[in-house]
Amino acid sequence: IGYPVALKIESADIPHKTEAGAIALRLTSDDDVRDAYERVLDNARRFKPGAQISGVLVQEMVPEGRELILGMTTDPDFGPAIAVGLGGVFVETLRDVQIGVPPLSERDARAMLERLRGYPILEGSGARGAAPADLAAVLDILARFSHLCHDLRADIAEIDINPLVVFERGKGAKVVDCLIVPTSG
Repeated sequence: IGYPVALKIESADIPHKTEAGAIALRLTSDDDVRDAYERVLDNARRFKPGAQISGVLVQEMVPEGRELILGMTTDPDFGPAIAVGLGGVFVETLRDVQIGVPPLSERDARAMLERLRGYPILEGSGARGAAPADLAAVLDILARFSHLCHDLRADIAEIDINPLVVFERGKGAKVVDCLIVPTSG
């Protein structure tokens, strides 16, 4: 896949890799990867002794863009709900999230995005000199994600995509990390 790459521990027992120090970013050489591999494994074992570790995932280091968080949770009585908001440092500080009920049409998805206080950051008017984000890609992903959540509502309790990195208009978006929690039983 070429450099730069990221390494992440692969373990269902360690769902939040950053907290465990079980992730290494912006690696640019074979030596960097070898060193980071040992460090990621050691950190994971120290963080949670006895964790079942399947390996270490090597993935493309995604270029910078605007970060969104996309999630689903299932209420036993009401079914799944979709959440979308600004990701990265914004998710914890701004708490700017919109909720929808799947399945969403593209129109529903657009309304959710437009209700975000941070929407101007996506359309380019909220950041000096920033080109507009690829909103068409985000709308497509959000609508498809909602259909997936609706279709798998009996099997999946929760999905957390964080971040979804959105590039400039016409350049798409990429999921950088995803956590899927199956329903119990």
